[in-house]
Amino acid sequence: MIDSARKHDFLNLYTGGWLAREARFADMHLPEVQLEYERRLVRDTKPVVPFVRPHFYSLFLAPLSWFHYRTAFALWLVFQTLVLAGCWYTGYRWFGHEALVFAALFLPTALGIAHGQDCALMLAVSLAAYSFARDSRWFRSGAVLALGFAKFHLFLLWPLAAIATRRWRFLAGMGAGAAAEAIVSLALGGWTGAGRYIALLRKKDLERLSPSPEIMLNIQGISANFFNDALIPTALLSAAALLLWWIAIRNAPLWLWWTATAVTGLLIVPHVYGYDAGLLLLPLWLAIFSTTDKPVRIAAVLLTTPIPYLMNLADKPLTAVSALSLYAFLIVLAARAPRAPLTVAP
Repeated sequence: MIDSARKHDFLNLYTGGWLAREARFADMHLPEVQLEYERRLVRDTKPVVPFVRPHFYSLFLAPLSWFHYRTAFALWLVFQTLVLAGCWYTGYRWFGHEALVFAALFLPTALGIAHGQDCALMLAVSLAAYSFARDSRWFRSGAVLALGFAKFHLFLLWPLAAIATRRWRFLAGMGAGAAAEAIVSLALGGWTGAGRYIALLRKKDLERLSPSPEIMLNIQGISANFFNDALIPTALLSAAALLLWWIAIRNAPLWLWWTATAVTGLLIVPHVYGYDAGLLLLPLWLAIFSTTDKPVRIAAVLLTTPIPYLMNLADKPLTAVSALSLYAFLIVLAARAPRAPLTVAP
């Protein structure tokens, strides 16, 4: 997996940082430009491994290009591991030593690091945002969560969650953070760069943009396994997920609002793989330690085990088990939300 990550997932991140260091922001998201740079690093690269992060995030990645490619890859793995260790320590401080057991069992974060991804960073953003929300500092919480717009599709539901529950300061914080990121990106790439970025995201002929949809951890993965990506079943499953989410979050305590939104946000958007579920560690901790309701805690514990995620190694339709497990967790959250036992444990 490490060797594959060096030639695939990390390749595009390093390329984005390299292009940023050379100030090629306007044409950063042109596939032919990216492929030119990637072939300098991995000669046998044939289809482009697209760099699909916004311009502002490429500035964060630029220091990687100061090092030789293999050295940068090793440093990236070490950095992500240290970030994850910091997240684990935060969980230990909030929930006690038992949180470390579930963290160690939780496969997506380990998969993400081994794939050269930045899922540990996204988890750290979520933890920081929740810490502010827990103290009712909603504007700061939203502004911090907006950092997750580096992988914006994973956080698209959060503004709607704020509107649905009238958390206006949280929404304002997210809006301010998103506006700052957009201004920085426009300053770097201009309108030309913005147009090319949107064009890249809309391309459907890039082989490595959304490979193997059947292993995705979302409704798209369920649809690919059972309905051949048919539009109507996908739309119905998405609508049902949004209804379940609404049932779960209305009048919900903070931990349930956060958990249901994080789970549903992963289910309804495209391009969600196992390592993207690294974001779920905080919601699963919350579900295990913030309530005495047994069905909710059991469903959360099952999602901390490696079993649902390892089913991606099976053949169709068993590859849908991971996505179905996440959907089942949302059903449990919605089903138990109106019930009295769903109380915050002392």
